[in-house]
Amino acid sequence: MTCFTNISAVLAFSLALLPLGSAAAERFRGCNAGPTSKLTVNVKSKGAKGNGRTDDTKAIQSAIDEVAGTGGTVYIPDGTYRVRAEKSKRLRLKSNMTLKFSSKATLKMFPTDQKVYSVLWIPKANDVTVRGGTLIGDRRAHKGRGGEWGFGVAIQKGSERITIARVRARDMWGDGFYVDDATDLAFCSVRAERNRRQGLSIIHGNRILVTRSIFRDTGGTRPGAGIDLEPDKPHQRITNVRIERSKFINNEGGGIMIAGKKARVSRVQIQKNEFGGARPLLIEYAPRVAESHICSNQYRPFQRIDMKMFEKVSRPRHTIGMQKPCNSVAQKRLW
Repeated sequence: MTCFTNISAVLAFSLALLPLGSAAAERFRGCNAGPTSKLTVNVKSKGAKGNGRTDDTKAIQSAIDEVAGTGGTVYIPDGTYRVRAEKSKRLRLKSNMTLKFSSKATLKMFPTDQKVYSVLWIPKANDVTVRGGTLIGDRRAHKGRGGEWGFGVAIQKGSERITIARVRARDMWGDGFYVDDATDLAFCSVRAERNRRQGLSIIHGNRILVTRSIFRDTGGTRPGAGIDLEPDKPHQRITNVRIERSKFINNEGGGIMIAGKKARVSRVQIQKNEFGGARPLLIEYAPRVAESHICSNQYRPFQRIDMKMFEKVSRPRHTIGMQKPCNSVAQKRLW
């Protein structure tokens, strides 16, 4: 598989993930995904204030409900919009829509004591794009002590063809981004910062691209990784994942972790990334993750490290893929 240098190449990769001739391949545009109709609904037309005080959850959901299924856009202009994130109240995105934020638009959740929440929830949906914006969690003001499942964006329940682009998720009680049972995802130039458990968790998914993104300062509860690929249950699978041209900085549990103890993780490519911190990469119980597809990464230490932290349990080897150029095997298309 070739290493990409521009958005067009990333688009080509996204289409290559799908079977030739499939209708889905024609529809999913990866990082270039966007609206397919001219309909645009400004959340302020539904009564959203964006003043940092008013509860704007219902107004934003009303805009989402109007646009869902049309291929149009919900537009969130500059401002700080306070929203609920509890399971019964959170914003639910639906199929065939784009949620677009202006450059200074923020969703800031009200603090909760719930163990499980998400600022944006994408379940059983297809062809959804979220572009721009900042999502702020309640890590500093969380009302409870238990749990670790508070998310910025949660993609679940068989969702397909989802693009998350230029979204910043920070200070979540759990993860910035969370994937459980989804296919054909593109995380493009996202930022996950100061989240408590993970920057991005993938526990069940197929054909996932992470490109030109930043995962930093994760920590507070284990694992504390920038990205964690780790199935929770025997029926779950993670396959066909590419992580490229991204930065992993000062993550307490490591830059990228792959743990296949409970179920299979396979066909993962980690190429041309930068790592800084005590543990760039940890892979365990994952014999189907080929070392030949971990290459051309750079490690930039800023503190003393224990080289044993690079251990790969299934095939011990230090500094896997660090500064090793991608060879012809690594360049080969996996699917």
